[in-house]
Amino acid sequence: MVKKVFLSGIAGTGMSALAGLFKEAGWRVYGSDSRFYPPVDRLLADLGVTLFQGYDAGNIPAGVDLCVIGNTISRGNPEAEFILDRRLEYLSMAEALRRHFIRGKRSVVVAGSHGKTTSASFVAHMLEVAGLRPGFFIGGKPGNFTANFRLAAGDFFVSEGDEYETAFFDRSAKFFKYRPELLLITALEHDHIDFYPSAAAYLQSFRNLVNQVPGSGRIIVNGDYAMARQAVERSFTPVVFYGGRGCEGEISGLRPENGGYSFSLAVNGRKRPFHSPQPGPYNAWNLAAGILLGAELGLEPALVERAVATFQGVERRLTLLGRAGNTVFLSDFAHHPTAIASVLAGLPDTYPGRRIIAVFEPRSWSLRRNFFQERLPDALGRADEILIQDVFDKEKIPAGERLSVEALRADLEERGRKACVCADEGEIRARVAALDLAAAQVVIHLSNGDVRAYSDWVRSLCAGGPT
Repeated sequence: MVKKVFLSGIAGTGMSALAGLFKEAGWRVYGSDSRFYPPVDRLLADLGVTLFQGYDAGNIPAGVDLCVIGNTISRGNPEAEFILDRRLEYLSMAEALRRHFIRGKRSVVVAGSHGKTTSASFVAHMLEVAGLRPGFFIGGKPGNFTANFRLAAGDFFVSEGDEYETAFFDRSAKFFKYRPELLLITALEHDHIDFYPSAAAYLQSFRNLVNQVPGSGRIIVNGDYAMARQAVERSFTPVVFYGGRGCEGEISGLRPENGGYSFSLAVNGRKRPFHSPQPGPYNAWNLAAGILLGAELGLEPALVERAVATFQGVERRLTLLGRAGNTVFLSDFAHHPTAIASVLAGLPDTYPGRRIIAVFEPRSWSLRRNFFQERLPDALGRADEILIQDVFDKEKIPAGERLSVEALRADLEERGRKACVCADEGEIRARVAALDLAAAQVVIHLSNGDVRAYSDWVRSLCAGGPT
């Protein structure tokens, strides 16, 4: 008999990917959410998932074998209350992933504050190039695959390790469920301030993750971040550091070339050259983690070099939206001052001589608050002009805690940058449409929110459509 699974809160990136895994495994999949946005709505429809708009106990099918409760669901939700009252079998997304798809495989977990989506995508691609047929579960869509999930046909399962909370009934980080044998820790600094109010709490979560890795495993760490080094300082597992001078996996000779970057990486004491078509210089670090993992697994050097050269990156990471005249339009997920600074700093290499215009939307929990108020001017000041959209849902944030967009504008102007605050996306569009598109410039949209409407509008603009 075909098993049934019901996913409450199915429309998120992770839950929809989990639905895809269950469907691939032969389950009958049902799910509900308050809203369904592209592309998740199309993904779930194409998978043949039975969907319900809104939450209701009647959505849960009779004879359901398993319910998965997403971390957007809280007590009081009618589906959650029904599941608890009827004593139905239920799991969090992360626990369901481990029990049904990771268990029995060699678990590769990529964790960190920045770069983990790209690094996890590269590891999955590298293992695929090696013919190892990995399964994977990644928070963004890898360019080399048709989806951000896949069942493992071989021995490996690659997971992007999310440090955010699991569910209302499990307040620990999701990545604790994945039980890594091989752990990659990318750039690490305090983030998710709502869940980790202090840097010490954030660090401790990663230390606890490190303690899950067996002594026979491996941990590969970005040694350029003090917090990453602190996370592994008491590790019982062998650790390999990558990064700048002093790391055994030293990155050197980074230079822009053919729209991407060439660099050297010390692997087992020997410098090896690589070329990546990916435009951001920080991708040398994201790729280095996977390259060193390949060495630990004994993959042939030529195979790893081919994986680097053919890696297509991740959607919404310096994504080209289009060109109009001499103006290039890009989009990036940048969700933190460090990520913003890294993205903007690399643009002159890829687009030399062009003026940089940043369209910044404070959308993440942390960016909408004043926690990064002092860091944002330096990060955004790497652009020549900055259009700042007002804080998303600002009425929900007390004024004393909210990012001051006017203070940000003033700080940028003090640095000699042209800056303005826009009330909404409509004003952003009007200012972008008023640009002289014949000028040599790059317009990059920085947001971790739903950018579909803006992106579609830019593509229409580039195609000569209405402004």
